[in-house]
Amino acid sequence: MQIDSIHIVLLSVIALFFLLSLFLFSKLKGKNKWADKRINKIALNFKKEKLYLDKEIKRQNYLISEYKQKGSFVSENNSHASLNINQQNPEFIKLQKNIAENAVSESEKQKFSDKNKKLWELSLAIHKEKEKIDEIKNEIEHRHNEVTKSINYAQRIQKALLPSEDVFKQCPYEYFVLWKPRDIVSGDFYWLKQFEQLTIVVVADCTGHGVPGAFMSVLGISFLNDILSKGNTFKANEVLEKMRMLVKSSFHQQDSGRKVKASDGMDMAICIINNKTLELDFAGANNPLYIIRNNELTTLKATRSPIGSHPFEKPFESQTFTLQKDDQLYMFSDGFIDQFGGQRGRKFLKKNFQRLLLHITKEQLPMEEEKEILSIAMKEWQGNKYKQIDDILILGLRI
Repeated sequence: MQIDSIHIVLLSVIALFFLLSLFLFSKLKGKNKWADKRINKIALNFKKEKLYLDKEIKRQNYLISEYKQKGSFVSENNSHASLNINQQNPEFIKLQKNIAENAVSESEKQKFSDKNKKLWELSLAIHKEKEKIDEIKNEIEHRHNEVTKSINYAQRIQKALLPSEDVFKQCPYEYFVLWKPRDIVSGDFYWLKQFEQLTIVVVADCTGHGVPGAFMSVLGISFLNDILSKGNTFKANEVLEKMRMLVKSSFHQQDSGRKVKASDGMDMAICIINNKTLELDFAGANNPLYIIRNNELTTLKATRSPIGSHPFEKPFESQTFTLQKDDQLYMFSDGFIDQFGGQRGRKFLKKNFQRLLLHITKEQLPMEEEKEILSIAMKEWQGNKYKQIDDILILGLRI
């Protein structure tokens, strides 16, 4: 009996479990039918939406192509995407909707067309201005070339007026001339002449450089030729006095109604050497003379007054000096000393120039090699940063 009761309980549990399974199955089946109906409805709506979007995409693509033909455009990347992305992709559909929503209106098309027209007109105006600028540029280049040719020819004339190699060959002393114009022609000039037993050497620095300085140098050379060709005056200070008188007369600086300008004139150093006695007669108008003997430098100072009118004119004074064999004389303008350069962009200065000359003469090199060393030293001092600011002239003589 006990076993039968256990069987009955087990059968009852199994029956109950079976009935519960049937109930749950029926419920799930009903839900599945509802889900199937919902899915079918969604699929139908999706097909309808897809057909609508396909038509809309074709219409938008047609509008885009028409708009492109009229000069407008839609982003190339968007257009590329609209043609190539899978139409079933939701991102693709979203993109097409944005294109449809952001379609350019007729007013915007007109604004774009007006802007395009203005840009075209502006482009034409710029093109015309460019043509005018090119014409002006070509004209300036042509004139610049003509002026440069004229100045180059002027340099040939100026060099012809300076002492030639043949004149220097008559000089009994070894020499070098470092002459570096800043602007093709120079306001610095040198002059040399042999009169029997006398050697006369002049180095001058005219005010200004380039063409104005060159004109002044031509006047200076002409005046020296006029003064010394007559053979009457062979005193250094008298030559400078006569030069001052001629310069003042030429520039009408002696007129009482004319305002004095110290800029109209020149600085000059003149050496008259007696080749037999080696007596030196020196006079300077602002330009001194350096004499190096046994590695010691002696300075013959100049009179602090230029050749030309000056508010505080002083009479030029001569100095005599007995030279010896192997003495070296240096006459120069201020172009080398005043040149900017170095790491700090400062002037070369007299002290550095004197040290350089002492260093060079200590090596007892030929005068032409001294010239090369001085030229290289100046290039290194200037470097690539600093341009030449003035004409440079250094004349060296070895007795």
